[in-house]
Amino acid sequence: MTTSMILHTILALLLLIVPFGALYLLDRPSIRPFATALVRGLVQLLLFSLIVWGVYKIDNTWINIIWFVAMTIWGGLMVVSKCHLAIKDYLLPAIAGLFGGAIAVGLWLLVAVLPIESITARWFIPVMAVLLGHSAAMMVRGLSSFATMFQRNRAQYDFLLGNGASQWKALMPFVRTSLLAILSPTIANLSALALATLPLLFCGMLIGGFTPINAFAVMLYTIIGCITSSVLSLGISLFLVKSLNCK
Repeated sequence: MTTSMILHTILALLLLIVPFGALYLLDRPSIRPFATALVRGLVQLLLFSLIVWGVYKIDNTWINIIWFVAMTIWGGLMVVSKCHLAIKDYLLPAIAGLFGGAIAVGLWLLVAVLPIESITARWFIPVMAVLLGHSAAMMVRGLSSFATMFQRNRAQYDFLLGNGASQWKALMPFVRTSLLAILSPTIANLSALALATLPLLFCGMLIGGFTPINAFAVMLYTIIGCITSSVLSLGISLFLVKSLNCK
């Protein structure tokens, strides 16, 4: 890190005077939790950046795959932890779902959609990271909704099985609720994303050297890929949960 970057980082951190000042004046007890969360987030971001920097420098296919598998396992653990589900019943489906959904959609984007000549770390890591992050966040909603509804309405599932319905047909009401749990927020938030998050990403891509039309195209592909990956990941996870007798 150069002296100039250190100076710029300090100047950027000075902006935190505004939120800390607002909390000091209006809600002092919230200062400590806010500072703790901020420090934890910055440390995680620093560690992630160092790992990605190392992967970028090496730019080896096997290292990229190892990174992707490690991120998938971490994402599965995060999903199960946030959903408060049994690790032995849901961890493997969550990991497999994230892996299958992200790798299928990611390779489709990298090979067939994006205008790149070869899959290098420069493209592989950002695409897979975005897909995994979005899919994990949506799977928290989907699996949590599925598990909660299944526990509350287990009698309905048993009733349908007792009346001759197949296991998959008996699960359809729960799967439908789980699917809506991830698609409804996405539909509701797309307009908000267009006004808040996406312009920031768009400007970042322009700074990175993309032309406006190319930046728009890549962002469009990414949004479609994220939605598809989250649905596919949830589908794979629920299929595996079903195979494990829906425990």
